Amino acid sequence: MDRDRLIDIRDRVLAGMIANDFAGADPFDGLESALFRASGIGRFRLARLAWLQAINRGPDFLRKAANIPQMVNPKTLALLGGAAQGVVLCDMRDRLREMQNPDGGWGYPFEWQARAFHAQRHQSNAIVTSFVVDALMESGLATDHPALRQAAGFTENKLWHEGYFAYFDHSAVEIHNASLWAAFALHRMIGPNGKSERAVERVINAQKVDGSWAYGTRSHHQFVDGFHTGYVLDLLDRFRASGMSGLDDAIARGWQFYRDQCFDADGLPRSFAGQERYLDSHAVAQAMGTLVRFGDIRGAVRVAAWVADTLFDPTRDLFFAGITKGGRTDRRNYMRWTQAWMVWGLSIMIESMGSKLLVKAMSTFDPTNPLSFTHPDPNRSEIEAALRALPEPAFRALFDITRSAASRAKVQGEMETLYGLTRGMKTLQRIGGERGIVFMKSQSPFLQKSYRLS
Repeated sequence: MDRDRLIDIRDRVLAGMIANDFAGADPFDGLESALFRASGIGRFRLARLAWLQAINRGPDFLRKAANIPQMVNPKTLALLGGAAQGVVLCDMRDRLREMQNPDGGWGYPFEWQARAFHAQRHQSNAIVTSFVVDALMESGLATDHPALRQAAGFTENKLWHEGYFAYFDHSAVEIHNASLWAAFALHRMIGPNGKSERAVERVINAQKVDGSWAYGTRSHHQFVDGFHTGYVLDLLDRFRASGMSGLDDAIARGWQFYRDQCFDADGLPRSFAGQERYLDSHAVAQAMGTLVRFGDIRGAVRVAAWVADTLFDPTRDLFFAGITKGGRTDRRNYMRWTQAWMVWGLSIMIESMGSKLLVKAMSTFDPTNPLSFTHPDPNRSEIEAALRALPEPAFRALFDITRSAASRAKVQGEMETLYGLTRGMKTLQRIGGERGIVFMKSQSPFLQKSYRLS
């Protein structure tokens, strides 16, 4: 994949966003329609739901006829300002501080109706507030800044319910990724605290046997989708990097589920786990970020190449909203939901490709598969170079995957396989020691004495 080509695509899309002052359409902004507001039926919940679905699923001319204004979304600015450990592409600090609500939070610039709740225009919520906090702190805003002190107060006092953070302060709806985002934002602002720890524990306990997380706790929230699974994995890893212990198993199982079910046989992302349906660009963008985070550079490069060839529209310098199951492109242009997320994901991809050694070395092995060496192994030096450059989360995950495979090989009596995996385990132990990664004793049965990463 040509890195320069990705930079050109990213910069062309970003230039268009800047030219429009970051204002644009959103899949959920239909209630801002002048036509709908004039009708008077907006006071009815079912009418709001039906209208939103009509705008979201209908042809683009319906949006124009409905007279929906272009709006600037704080989350758009946050994604371009470095939120979610993205790349700081623009200095958004002043604009984001100007958009802060009196209660200390941030919200979407449109009225919004979901099945579980109704939100007013600009009403503060957990997701937008957390992304903005992340961007502000990524750009260097100190934790004692008044804007962050207000945001911490909103998160801790308004969103907290017994054991989790709610999406809105007026609703007790529990959505796992939103609770985890608020927990991490609070953790960043005030440091380790009991509420964030309890929220993390609750998300861990909500993980299913197969390693997945449903979107939320209500009956209509039991779906599992790719980009929210990526959210959860990224956040758990950021908590782990901050020093929180006890997350390795949940992350390893979640990562394995994500790679197995949220990607198809060609390595392309899925919007919904295990299902070949409409592929949303949001899921594609999040996939690039999560794959890079967990060290699957080869998989991320494959996705990025497909993005450049399939999702980018060179005639308009923007990304398609998605691809239908039948392969038809969805040409709608969403500023936050599509353009900002894709610029975010591509920027992470571009940064990761800046390390030529890493890309070359990663091409020789897949860090999502157990590590095994023949004796002698002609590729050992390249693989060891990749292991030294591998992000620590991916290193930890590879250790767990290899250890599990070795345990299975011993139980099944596959001794030749076990020997190769044992060499892989010892290599991981040695390089882990070189990198200062602490090892602890394990009860793993495949070696008389073995170790696991803490």
